[in-house]
Amino acid sequence: MLSADARVEAVLAGMTLDELSHLQDALLEQLRTGMPSAEQVAKVLEGQSVEVAAWFRFRQSTGEAVKIVMLLGALAVAIAWMTHRHVPAPAHRLQDAMARVREDHVYMLPIPRSDPCFCGSGSRFRSCHGRPPMAAPAV
Repeated sequence: MLSADARVEAVLAGMTLDELSHLQDALLEQLRTGMPSAEQVAKVLEGQSVEVAAWFRFRQSTGEAVKIVMLLGALAVAIAWMTHRHVPAPAHRLQDAMARVREDHVYMLPIPRSDPCFCGSGSRFRSCHGRPPMAAPAV
C-alpha cells in the first residue's frame, strides 16, 4: 500500500503540465492574501484535485505552512520534470564536475583558463570571472 505522500506524488505525475500549473496558481493565489487556513487551502485544492486536497487535510505535519511548502516543492519538481523531460541528460564529464561542486569549493572544478569567459564578454576566463578575489582593504 502506498503512503499518502507517494499517492500524491503519483497523482502529480499523472497530471498534465496545464493541470499542474493551475494547481500551483491556485495555491499561490491563496498565499497572496496572507496565510490562509487549512480548510481554505483544502477547498481551493479540491477544485483542482480531490486527492491532493485529501492529502492536505489529513497529512500529519508540524503545521500548515510546512504542508504548503511541501506541496509547492512537489509541484515545482513535477512542473520542472514535465517541462524538461525531453531534454537529454548532460554529458558524463559535466555530471562528474557537478558531483564535485560543494559550497565554497567551486574553484576546484577543472576550468580552461585560456578559453573565452562564459559570460560572453570576449575576455579570457582567467582575466574575467576566473580572476582570484581581491582582499578587502584594511580599515
